[in-house]
Amino acid sequence: MRRRVALILAAAAVLVGLVPAAGASAGVAYRIRIQAQGLAPLVGAFYEVWAVYGERKLSAGGFNVDAEGRPVDGLGHAARFYSPRNPARADAIVVTVEPIPDPDPAPSGIAILAGTPRKNTARLRFPAKLGSLAGSFILATPTDTATNDETAGVWFLDPGAGPGPSLDLPELPSGWVWEGWGVTQGTPLSTGRFTSATGADSAAPFSGPNAGPPFPGEDFLANLPGGIAPPVNLANGSSIIVLTIEPDLGGTDPTGAGPFSIKPLLTTVSAGATDHTSIALVRDLSTVPRGTATF
Repeated sequence: MRRRVALILAAAAVLVGLVPAAGASAGVAYRIRIQAQGLAPLVGAFYEVWAVYGERKLSAGGFNVDAEGRPVDGLGHAARFYSPRNPARADAIVVTVEPIPDPDPAPSGIAILAGTPRKNTARLRFPAKLGSLAGSFILATPTDTATNDETAGVWFLDPGAGPGPSLDLPELPSGWVWEGWGVTQGTPLSTGRFTSATGADSAAPFSGPNAGPPFPGEDFLANLPGGIAPPVNLANGSSIIVLTIEPDLGGTDPTGAGPFSIKPLLTTVSAGATDHTSIALVRDLSTVPRGTATF
């Protein structure tokens, strides 16, 4: 019930942005029909459809999605999208993630779906090739000196390579970054955001007093949120390590601090897993959005 209320409030927040596009009362309006899979309901942000003609980007309307993933307007009705120019002649049809409030009438730059019109259809895909994505991690706590808590940290490094990077990451388009997560005791804990498999990530909120290795990762030792009972044990048989693809708008995430819906790498850590040993992540592209636009 709370999730439904939150979705209704988020959708209502973008109602002002939806009404002009849906009305399309001035001049000729061309209908764009969007069907998409993998778009999750947003709170604190919304989706927007654009018809792109060279440098000109025309909004066809904003929307959220309901619990079944269907595009809805600010009243929960089926969303409708209109372009003042023929979308079949556009260079691209793009769906972006936009912040609430949205002070800029231009696209945010966070394109979650994009496609080129072919006659009266455009196949929409997430604008990154993820087929080669692969990786692994180790359990370790290099940011403290204790030896009895080694399953309380996760690091995306290969101990047999020097150590070296353990993630094979395709380049993401502008507006997106990677983020690691350790989901334990039912709570997702961020390991930090990053754009490269080498070098430290952007944050270390839970680490101990020592510096970590120059790779993405985190020790879950300090400043743990309420509901997490220390010591954290990622080898308890129910913890999950996840790599997500996250929206990024000038260093902030308009969709909030929790994991985004695109989760292409993950694995459940086996009970009693050995620390300092590589554990493979499993590629799962089922959460990557896709769809079609028809005119």
